Amino acid sequence: MLQLNCPHCQAILSVHPSRAGEISECTICQGKFLVPVPMAKTPVSSSLDSSNQGRMDPEYGEFVDKKLAAGICGILLGGFGVHKFLLGLNNAGLIMLAVSLSGLVVGPCLILPLFGPVIMGLVGLIEGIIYLTKSQDDFYQTYAVEKKDWF
Repeated sequence: MLQLNCPHCQAILSVHPSRAGEISECTICQGKFLVPVPMAKTPVSSSLDSSNQGRMDPEYGEFVDKKLAAGICGILLGGFGVHKFLLGLNNAGLIMLAVSLSGLVVGPCLILPLFGPVIMGLVGLIEGIIYLTKSQDDFYQTYAVEKKDWF
């Protein structure tokens, strides 16, 4: 059995090795997490990022490669939800896009023009900064495994 700490509540969990590479749920806090794949110690190329040493999961690599793009898009184009679409969080992206576009279309007719796009722009700015400041492992856990839509 693999002994793991839950990334949410830090409880010690026993997981069968056959579950390695799968998403599991903590029996205590019901938080979801990726069961790591045990790997033999091998020399690591110096070109790898230190937080990604020993990882060979191509899905992990593809997802964390989007971190920089999602962060920059969140900061610059956050009001339109571009960063959400990059991460595959399409429902949240559609909500941000709809609020921003409806505010731009209907805004000039109302007393509080552009209120929706300004709020969505601030949300995008904050999320872009959060994306850029998270470690690769936290970024993957939060947005690929847990599919967290907001902040």
